[in-house]
Amino acid sequence: MQDIPLNLAVSAFNGTSFSPEKRGESYRNNYAKTLSGDYETLRQHAEKGGTVAMLEEEFARYRDGYGKRYRAWLASHGRCISSMITGPSNFPTRMAEKRSNVEHKRMGECVAFRESALKAAIRNLRPDLRPIMAGDDNAVTRLQAEIDKAEAMQARMKSINAAHKKFQKDPAILDVLDLSDDDLRIIRNYKPAYSWEPHPFAPYELSNLSANIRRMKERLAQISTAKATPATEMQGDGVRIEDCPADNRIRLFFEGKPEAEIRDKLKRGGFRWAPSIGAWQAYRNHNAMNLAKSFAESVTA
Repeated sequence: MQDIPLNLAVSAFNGTSFSPEKRGESYRNNYAKTLSGDYETLRQHAEKGGTVAMLEEEFARYRDGYGKRYRAWLASHGRCISSMITGPSNFPTRMAEKRSNVEHKRMGECVAFRESALKAAIRNLRPDLRPIMAGDDNAVTRLQAEIDKAEAMQARMKSINAAHKKFQKDPAILDVLDLSDDDLRIIRNYKPAYSWEPHPFAPYELSNLSANIRRMKERLAQISTAKATPATEMQGDGVRIEDCPADNRIRLFFEGKPEAEIRDKLKRGGFRWAPSIGAWQAYRNHNAMNLAKSFAESVTA
């Protein structure tokens, strides 16, 4: 509650409420409840993502930004007036409308920030939910984990279908099968809706899962090969090209800052400036490599 001073909360409703003290205190409480709920949401994500050590820093960043915008909204609301409070006589309608528009804008900024900041914090706290990029250091490990998870699901689905087939012939067989309570519940409660779905998991579900496993294994082989392939370099006139399969990047190191026309061409080709390494880089693909080679042949110092 110390994020929102009481005098600010009260003054925010002096011109629009007969009970500014109650309204101000109510909004302070709402702010505190919102922070508490958001902290709990981030805490759960941090536990699932194994990033509890990052929780306090991420929440502090979110809280600081949200608090600033909430206070800005209250300050803006404090400049609003209502004819019910000030009286209708000589009421400055145009001024009140302008102030109200500003207040709505500040409220929208506050709401939009909270939504985007929470999403950003969750992304940081849940690395396991990020797409697996070929250039990631842990791409092989994460992809193998996804394959293992899918294969375990595949084995479970086949086991349940096989047990259900036996169950149809002899319901007592479930007493001797080594299945979890959840799996037994699925078997006992399953009622086929269509003739082509005789068992709990339909044939198309198993086929789709098998295809996905094959796709992931093919991608794993490609990434593993790329990780083991050393980077190569090509020197042009005024530019050096680095092809790095392990990082899934093609990088261009110019001797000086390229002209605006060249920078525009790089951007259109998918290259972006990476100040941390001092290079223009793009994802490794045929078009990016051809564009990089064209610069090696045409760029002059």
